[in-house]
Amino acid sequence: MHLSFSGRMLVLPHVESLTGARYADAAGNEFMRQADAATLILAGDEGRDCTRSDRVSPWIEAASRGMAFRAVGNEPGWFIEVEKGGSPALHATLDYGDREVIVAKAQPAGLGFTGKTADGTAVVLEIQRTGCQDGMSGEAFEATAQLRVGDRTYRGCGAFLAE
Repeated sequence: MHLSFSGRMLVLPHVESLTGARYADAAGNEFMRQADAATLILAGDEGRDCTRSDRVSPWIEAASRGMAFRAVGNEPGWFIEVEKGGSPALHATLDYGDREVIVAKAQPAGLGFTGKTADGTAVVLEIQRTGCQDGMSGEAFEATAQLRVGDRTYRGCGAFLAE
């Protein structure tokens, strides 16, 4: 079973089950499906109910467009995508979609990036490889992200898509 979520991929081998399909690994990750219901357990945490969807995950979609990193945050809702390359473009949708910010050529700064928009607004994306949990969904990510656009700061979680 190949699972993709939160910018991560997980491959689980099939294991014996008396009811439905079950896939699990030694780390405590488990996916179980019975009829139209499914449950995902990550690293032994509590199970999460899964919902079938025909929509492509925004994480997979971003990776297919050549993005190297993606982060999301709440209150207000925002996300940023970083292209691959030495001086990548950054594209952020901020304030629940009310504001778009683009840096055509960002400069690396540690794991993050700095740059300016066409109108000269400073943009700094700080990334740390520390686990992060989305406060609204409970979803776990591999990185924390802090985005500063001018004097405004946005905090959230992210994943490296090109690794």
